Amino acid sequence: MIPYSKQNIDAGDAAALLEALNGGVITGGAWVERFENALAETTGARYAVALSSGTAALHTAYIAAGLSAGDELITSPITFAATSNAALYLNAVVKFADIELSTGNMNAETAISLITPKTKVIAPVDYAGLAFDNGELYQYTRSKGIFIVEDACHALGGSYKSGERIGSCSFSDMTVFSFHPVKHITTGEGGAVTTNDRSLYEKLKLLRSHGIYTDPERKWIKEMALLGLNYRLTDFQSALGVNQLKRLDIFIKERRRIAEVYDREVGCAQAVGRGNSTNHAYHLYPVLLSTERKRNALLEAGVERGIGFQVHYFPVYQHPYYKQNGYSGYEKRCPIAQDFSSRVVSLPIYPFMDEADQQKVLTSLTEVDRWG
Repeated sequence: MIPYSKQNIDAGDAAALLEALNGGVITGGAWVERFENALAETTGARYAVALSSGTAALHTAYIAAGLSAGDELITSPITFAATSNAALYLNAVVKFADIELSTGNMNAETAISLITPKTKVIAPVDYAGLAFDNGELYQYTRSKGIFIVEDACHALGGSYKSGERIGSCSFSDMTVFSFHPVKHITTGEGGAVTTNDRSLYEKLKLLRSHGIYTDPERKWIKEMALLGLNYRLTDFQSALGVNQLKRLDIFIKERRRIAEVYDREVGCAQAVGRGNSTNHAYHLYPVLLSTERKRNALLEAGVERGIGFQVHYFPVYQHPYYKQNGYSGYEKRCPIAQDFSSRVVSLPIYPFMDEADQQKVLTSLTEVDRWG
């Protein structure tokens, strides 16, 4: 079986895990801070807060931004459901902005057109690992008191055209990452929020641990300042994250190497985000086939041949839960997302992917696109 992605674990990772497990404190200890410091240094942000998942990171960031019942959040429909689900947890209203066909990223002008006095957060998604690179939107929203929470769960190790790394919060108030096994680094499950704002940083730290503040001098004094959550990352997960981060540049180099082969060979299909290899993180390598029928034929061929072709994504508003809760009608409001989702397929990509396996992927793609 050729998966669409997978983790890479080595002996150094195992050693780091064992060291943390034998260290006495396995949650709330020094490894968490070490991981946060390493992540902040890697991304160029002032602060990083580790959390138990990417979804937890989104949820906590939205709370820190003040999103609450009746407020509006604008995001892309071409994303994992967690981007918008985390707003629904807070009884906020989600608005979906249409996308750009060439990148899969949210269209900034469309997002701006959806802003109302109730808009509290805009959550652009760095689809597939390509930055939503729009400083103008950030400047526009700052004057209106709207927070930008960048969903960079696909994009650790990528950068903006200006050179800053994704996660530096150059164009956002907060940036969210996921460390699920298919992502660029893994902590098993895990996530993080980076920010340059001290007040947001302090609030994020409180929120992840029940909103309880511990007096640094009288540690027996614990007072609940906010209605928080239990979203802590363990020390042994953090130890894995520290060691994985040491290899992030290698992982990104590998993903770009595989993407370069796809770029040369795909030809028959339209690669999403092509031409951005120097700053793309390539969590995914999505292509658009000419018709939905051909896309579906490729998915079926993958099942038969043991190749993990995937669809990233069917629009969030098409999920049954969303349709049943007032989100019908977006098919007409997001025509590009509709077209995109009907033809997109992700080709397998992960560090150290075997060249023969990549050729099997390309052969299947070529055959189906020609005859499917």
